[in-house]
Amino acid sequence: MPAATTLKDPIEELFFHLIRCGIGKQRMLPHTPDEGDWQRLFDIAQKQALTGFAYAGIEQLPREQRPPKRILLAWYTLSEQIKEQNIELNKKSIAVAGKFTQIGFRNTLLKGQGLAQLYPHPSLRTPGDIDIWLEGGHEKILKYVKRCFPNSKPTYHHVDFPVRKGLDIEIHFTPSWMHSPIKNNRLQKFLAHSADEQFGNRITTEEGCFTAPTLAFNRVYILLHIYRHLFQEGIGLRQLLDYYFVLEQGFSQEEQEECTKTLELLGLKKFAAATIYILQEKFGLEGEKQLVAPDRKRGEFLLKEIMTAGNFGKYDNRYNIVPKEKEFKHFLNSIQRTTRLLFQYPDETLWSPYFKIWHYIWRKRH
Repeated sequence: MPAATTLKDPIEELFFHLIRCGIGKQRMLPHTPDEGDWQRLFDIAQKQALTGFAYAGIEQLPREQRPPKRILLAWYTLSEQIKEQNIELNKKSIAVAGKFTQIGFRNTLLKGQGLAQLYPHPSLRTPGDIDIWLEGGHEKILKYVKRCFPNSKPTYHHVDFPVRKGLDIEIHFTPSWMHSPIKNNRLQKFLAHSADEQFGNRITTEEGCFTAPTLAFNRVYILLHIYRHLFQEGIGLRQLLDYYFVLEQGFSQEEQEECTKTLELLGLKKFAAATIYILQEKFGLEGEKQLVAPDRKRGEFLLKEIMTAGNFGKYDNRYNIVPKEKEFKHFLNSIQRTTRLLFQYPDETLWSPYFKIWHYIWRKRH
């Protein structure tokens, strides 16, 4: 299904055709790329952390449209590595979740391996670290973490748990936050109300079982996670594809009404409309699976940010302030990034400096 909106870069447009092949929306590309085109497609896939998923798209193509052998072999090799990483991360995630359960913390694994199970090829989703939400509240959880790692430095919503090298674990006191104190209060109430169901929702993989959030929860939470990364460091297409597969599972009218009501309370409905625009135009999300009506203008702005910044903003050179202190550099770059969003999302933008000052004081106290 061709995209209705054409990107300025024809190779980026072609990349979305490849992704739709991986989704199953189409079986071939509109034209056959040459070797240079395939190299750029490979580079975009890496930039957006979609190497494995894009390879699933290649496997759907007729033989005459596939990449030259050199590029195909490199792509295949990385995809096989992603499969192995997913197997290992599934095992580690199950072990970590089981350990916390044993010591008395009910938990649920956020994002990552739970979302991968919604994909047509779960093992080809590029894995990340382990994000685990523990029951018990900030004080109880931090007391345990400090006992294990006295030098741990918490943020408002999580703390690193460096149990061993090569295993990145983030323990969440709460899954997320918002800059606006009013909306953050609403969010924390929503999370607290939803918590019991999330700690009891079991997911089964070939490596075993673990607990992961429900679709109803993820219809709000994954959108919020994308929103947070837009403000903090940037987002990539992998996060958008995650949300595509959340919505692709479908929902009832009652579930849609409940979700949109929550999004309105959190001030996320405009961002949802921008996200839905991309999912519709670039991934082929069908009308009955769209939570809200798409917003073209906001969607095009968001898409430009995504294609510029890449996964977690790693390729974004627009905010390259270099003061001596790394933490101060991150703060200044974050302010610059947030300012760009003023006219798109003014409430969250204007509350941002107040939250950052409060959070700085909060971290010093902890």
